[in-house]
Amino acid sequence: MNSDNAITLSLTGADSHKVKIQAGQGSFSIGQAGRDKKKYDVLVEKDLPVNWNAFDAFTTPAGGLWPRFFYYWGNDTGFVKWSEKRAVEDFSWCPDKPVSIDLSAAQIRSLYITAKDTPVNVILDHQNTAHSGIQRLGLFGIVEHFDIAATHANPFVIINPQTKKEKSALPYQLPHLKSLARITSLDIAVEPLAQAFDCQSLLQFPHLKNLNITGNMANVACLSKLKNLERIGIRYAPDIEHFPALNSWPHLKSFIGWNIDSTTGKRLSTELKQLAKEKELEYSSVSKLRSAVWFTTEYGIPFTNWEPKKAKIATKAYKTAVKEIAKAKTEKEVKTAVAGLISIINNLPDIETVEREDTGLAVSQLVEVSSLNISPETGNKWFDEFRDF
Repeated sequence: MNSDNAITLSLTGADSHKVKIQAGQGSFSIGQAGRDKKKYDVLVEKDLPVNWNAFDAFTTPAGGLWPRFFYYWGNDTGFVKWSEKRAVEDFSWCPDKPVSIDLSAAQIRSLYITAKDTPVNVILDHQNTAHSGIQRLGLFGIVEHFDIAATHANPFVIINPQTKKEKSALPYQLPHLKSLARITSLDIAVEPLAQAFDCQSLLQFPHLKNLNITGNMANVACLSKLKNLERIGIRYAPDIEHFPALNSWPHLKSFIGWNIDSTTGKRLSTELKQLAKEKELEYSSVSKLRSAVWFTTEYGIPFTNWEPKKAKIATKAYKTAVKEIAKAKTEKEVKTAVAGLISIINNLPDIETVEREDTGLAVSQLVEVSSLNISPETGNKWFDEFRDF
C-alpha cells in the first residue's frame, strides 16, 4: 500500500469511499454515518451491508495482509464469513441491534464485542469440532446481553463490564456464563473508583489458571477457592484488605501486584519474597503501592473530559479539597472542603448536565476520602445544598 495516495474502496457500492491512510497505520475504522468523520477512516450507514472483500487487494509493504486490525460500529455480520478465507488479527465490533454470529470457522485471532441495549448471540464452535480460530474473546458493555454457545472452545476471555459510577453501589456480579465454564484464562477490568467487581462470581470458572483483575473489587477472599490458579495479576486496586495469602494457591508461578493499596501490598510483597525462597517463580513483583488519597487525587479525577480551561480550575479545586479532607477531624471540616469545591465550580460558565454529574461524582469521592464515617446520602445532600447549576 502506498500511503502517499488516497485509496478507493467499494465498501457499500462501486468506489463508494475514498480514504488516505497514514504511513505505518495498520488499522482501519468504520464508524456510523452521522458521527465525527475525523475520528474514523470512513463512515457507513449502520445497517448497510459492507463489502469486506474490498480489502482483499491490500497488503503491507512487507507483503502481509492489510488492515491487520479493524474497528467497526455497525450491524453487518459479513466479516465473519469473510474471515474464513482471509485471516484477521484483531476485530473490535460494536453493533446496536440484535445480532447472531457463528465463529466456528472464523479466522479472527482476537474478537472484541461491545453489547449495548440489544442481545448478541455468539457460537464459538460446533459440537462435532474442536477447532476455533478465536484465541481471544472480549465481552464489553452489558455482559448480561451476551448469549455464548461453546462446546470445545477455550479462548482467553477479556471482560470489561458496564458498571455503575457510584463506588457505594452493591458489587457487580458477572452473569452465569455456562458455556465458558471451562476457560483457563480470564481478564476482568472495572474502574478503580466506581462500583466494585464481586470476585465471588469468578467461582463459576473453576479451571482458571491465569487471572488478571483491574480495578475496584470485593469479596477477594473467595479467590482462594480457585485452586488451579498459576498466574495472578492485580492492578489499580484501592482496597484488597482480605486478599488471600499467596501460599493459598499450590500451583502459583507468578504474582503481579501493581498500583494496589499500600497496606495489603506490603503484606503481599513480604509473602512473595518468602515464596521465591521456596520455589522458582516466573516474573513476579509487587510495586507502586498506593494510598487511598492517591487513587482519588491522581487516578480518579472526574474532570478529565471537560473543556481544558474549566478542567484545570476544577481539578485544582478538587485536589485542594482532597488534601483538606484527608486531615479533617470533624464532619464540619469535610463539609467546608466540599463547599469550597462546589463554590468554585458554581462560578464556571455553562455547566452542562454531564459536568453536573461529574461534580456529583467528585463529591462522592471526596466523602469517601474522609476517615470519618460519612454516608453517600450526606454527600449528595451537601452537593444539592451548595450547587447553583
